[in-house]
Amino acid sequence: MQPKKSPFIILTFMVVFALRLAIPSGMAQEEFFEFFHLDERQEGYFELLDERDGSRIMRTARIVHVGDQFIDEENRLYKVIDVEGDIATVRFMRNVELAIPSHLAQASSVPADRSETPTQARRKGVIAIYHSHGAESYVPSDGSESIDEGGGILQVGETFAAALEKQGIETEHSQETHTPHDAGAYNRSRRTVEEFMKDNPDALIDVHRDAVPPEEYIENVDGEEMVQIQLVVGRQNQNMANNQEFAEGLKRVADEEYPGLIKGIFMAQGNYNQDVSPRALLLEVGAHENNREGAEGSIALFATVLNSYLYGTAEGEELTESSPDVSGSAGGTALGSAMWIILILAAGLFVYLLVAAGSWEELKRKVSGFFGREFSDLGGSKDKDNRDGGN
Repeated sequence: MQPKKSPFIILTFMVVFALRLAIPSGMAQEEFFEFFHLDERQEGYFELLDERDGSRIMRTARIVHVGDQFIDEENRLYKVIDVEGDIATVRFMRNVELAIPSHLAQASSVPADRSETPTQARRKGVIAIYHSHGAESYVPSDGSESIDEGGGILQVGETFAAALEKQGIETEHSQETHTPHDAGAYNRSRRTVEEFMKDNPDALIDVHRDAVPPEEYIENVDGEEMVQIQLVVGRQNQNMANNQEFAEGLKRVADEEYPGLIKGIFMAQGNYNQDVSPRALLLEVGAHENNREGAEGSIALFATVLNSYLYGTAEGEELTESSPDVSGSAGGTALGSAMWIILILAAGLFVYLLVAAGSWEELKRKVSGFFGREFSDLGGSKDKDNRDGGN
């Protein structure tokens, strides 16, 4: 004989499963990758070579995996199809039309013409800046590639914050180094991120530098050398699509305002604490053998790009009030999770009632009878109230 509690057990299981789905899985994934030290190389770097002719597409000290993708300076998308030793073979996929900036200045309706950029301004919020690898330094300027007490990357972050504040943007900049520079650094910086998220920042930026030859991050613009910035998006988090759109929008604005500033967008295996926000990004500001002063100059330009992307204004322009961007906020992500819970619970309730009734026809009969009695009682109550009121 089937136990009477079996439908309840099914429903309980579905509730637990729904709650598990609602909890971001990014942190568990991050712990998995960190356990295997799948973040950055301690020595050397990877070369991404085009399968067609062996030409070099990019060099990076980040661990490269099959499935990683890279959008280069010319907006060509490549995908890693094989990794052997220090060589990652990539396949050209297509030319990419970068996403329209879905920045906070955008009106509720998206322009029909993809070439248009929204111009409505909105009140400026908070930008949170931190460094998961706060010991990173620039050898020519700092004398070492790593300083445990606080590397030159902290000064780059300070310059970034100052440039944003000059444009009327409030910033929160953590000077925490999260040392040592090991597999647990992102777990330690997670605590910093969680503190930041209490203030619901408009963007969350983790500032790093790469560890490749200096020429990899140098671009000649009008006869002058510029230290480039690479944007990194983690592929192992539920906000990956939003974060990639964020990165693409920033590159699109940068390509218009400061051509050559953005080296590319690397969609790498990892989480990088980007699961907490749809506008979280990791920056590689030059490499360890570039001058820190050049990195500071580039991050100041990037601050202008970020301002244009998020708020659509330059310094001194009049701001207009706009409704909060709920769909792109942490609250929007939570709302989506809540809706999934409701839908799953509704499905679980349906399964429970169906099993308890024994058949679809019996379930319909009981539901019809239930609503018939309820509305009958409601009607009778109203009649009684009317009679009482007439006395």
